[in-house]
Amino acid sequence: MITDKQIKFYRKNGYLIVQDIFTNKESIMFNQFIRRHANRDFAAIVNPDRFEQLAEQDERPKSDVRLEEIKETVAQSIQILKNPKIVSILETLQEKEVVGLSTQFIFKEAHSAYSSQAWKPHQDSMYPGDKNGQYITSNWFLRGADVENGTIYVYPGSHELGLLEATPQVSFRENVSTNPGSECKIPKEYFDKKVDVIIPKNSVLFLHGHCIHGSYSNNSNRSRPWFSCCYISKGEKYHVGTNAQRKEIELR
Repeated sequence: MITDKQIKFYRKNGYLIVQDIFTNKESIMFNQFIRRHANRDFAAIVNPDRFEQLAEQDERPKSDVRLEEIKETVAQSIQILKNPKIVSILETLQEKEVVGLSTQFIFKEAHSAYSSQAWKPHQDSMYPGDKNGQYITSNWFLRGADVENGTIYVYPGSHELGLLEATPQVSFRENVSTNPGSECKIPKEYFDKKVDVIIPKNSVLFLHGHCIHGSYSNNSNRSRPWFSCCYISKGEKYHVGTNAQRKEIELR
């Protein structure tokens, strides 16, 4: 599924973009599923792979139609989390069997209350407390991402630094006017290594949990939706967390 050249790139830089895993039809369909449950401000939806969490976040009046749509979205989310192509790439990069932990859909909708949020530089592995570098995410960009509509930036090679100290910031659920994320201190030797990642539509970004990254605000008229699936090598310890409420999900 991926080449030796791609594997070497990931090992060196801590991230990798892979195209053609999902079709345009799949992208449109999943985007429609998720948007049914979005609140009016397009806040992130956490754990759309779980019925209870998605039902709680879905602000529409309760009805049989609503329940069926929630079930449908949950089934689609689990299917993506367990996608054999994704899992194969993850386990090639990790060189270990992985389990799913949580999912999240971020709208980054233009002109919404949350469009201005620009995440501070951070390491994803800080959230589950993974010190061993075994946490990894797959991030499906349903539309293309560039600087104007809020793409991410990375510090290539920073995954080799291990888990750094971080300063907790306001949650994305608490204050949309403040950049969220638990900011980590960037070592001096990495100050000039920042790279803006331009991501083609329907591509999947694989990101090492220790790789320092952040994102820009969306200053365009285009949305930048992405679906993030979080994994960890089987047998590794992790924090359950408050928002993510991580729990192991077998992928086979």
